[in-house]
Amino acid sequence: MGTSGTRAGRVRLRMLFCAAAGAAGLAVAACGSQVAVTSSAAQSPGTTGSSPVTGSPKPTATAGGPVVPGGGHAALCSNVPAVTRLVVSRVNTLPQNRQRFAFPAGVTVANPTQAQAVAKALCALPAMPSGTFNCPNDAGVNYRLSFAAGKRSFPAVTADASGCTIVNGLGTPRTVMKSPQFWTILTHAMGMERTGSSALLGTMPS
Repeated sequence: MGTSGTRAGRVRLRMLFCAAAGAAGLAVAACGSQVAVTSSAAQSPGTTGSSPVTGSPKPTATAGGPVVPGGGHAALCSNVPAVTRLVVSRVNTLPQNRQRFAFPAGVTVANPTQAQAVAKALCALPAMPSGTFNCPNDAGVNYRLSFAAGKRSFPAVTADASGCTIVNGLGTPRTVMKSPQFWTILTHAMGMERTGSSALLGTMPS
C-alpha cells in the first residue's frame, strides 16, 4: 500500500485500500501516500476521461434542461444565488472493494439555500497548488455534483472524496485538502448530519 505515482491534475491511484481505512474519516481514509505533480501547463483547460483532467468537463444537456452558457466557473460561480437544486451522484471506481454506504448513490438537495451553500463552498475552494506534494491514497470514490437553476442546468462538478481531493468542473482544478469544511457543508445539505463526512468513503465489509 506504499506505492506512489504521479499524474498532472486529477490523480487516480487504482488500488485496494486497507481495511482499517474503511472505518476512518476522510483525513485518514487511505493507508499510504501518493505524490501529485502540478504545473501551470497542467492547469490549462483540457478534456475529461482516463487521461489527466486539467479543466472543466464539456457542457452537456441533462434531464434538468439546457446547460447554462458560459462554462463551469463562469456559469455556476457567477450565479450561485440562482441555484435551486443539487443532485449528488456517487461514483465508485473501485467496486471490488465492496464498500458499504449508509446513504443512496443519488441524493437530491431540493432546498435552494442548502444547494447554494454547497455551490458557494465549491467556488471558494483554492486552486490546486503547483509543484510536488504528498497526498493520501485515492480510495476510488468521487461525487458528481449537478446544480440547476430552475429548469436550466450547470456543467457538472466532480469532487474526489480521498487522495488529493481534486475538484474538476470549475475551470482550473481545485482541491479540498485545506478546506475540509466543504465536506461538512455537503453532507449537511444531503441530510447526513448523523453520519458525518466520513460516511462519504463508506466502510469495508467485516
